[in-house]
Amino acid sequence: MKNLLKTLPILLLFVTFSAFNTNEKISETKPNGLKIEIIFNSNLQPDDLISIKKKLASNGIPLTYKSFDFNENNELIAISYDVDCNDGFKGGGEKKNITSKTKWGFFRDYAEDAESPFGIGNLK
Repeated sequence: MKNLLKTLPILLLFVTFSAFNTNEKISETKPNGLKIEIIFNSNLQPDDLISIKKKLASNGIPLTYKSFDFNENNELIAISYDVDCNDGFKGGGEKKNITSKTKWGFFRDYAEDAESPFGIGNLK
């Protein structure tokens, strides 16, 4: 059960749609597209950050962590990163005082009719 709980915040990859997200809010947003949403919160541990980076890289999206910090319980409390979707959408951000309720990160919505195709910051 402990291993199951540890893997929940890990980025998942669905081969059929290649949609993924760190908070299991993995979403195929619309029939004609998919959405990648990465949410950084204190549920993430060092191995999770490695997994997220590798899975994004395997899909041609480089994620560079400029810095990150964990508390004594190995919970993420601060992060700074850059991401490049290799299609004109790229950016980065920095967040401190991360908690389990933090919903901060980035998304890339590939749907043709996406209201917003890319964003960084607080997420819904």
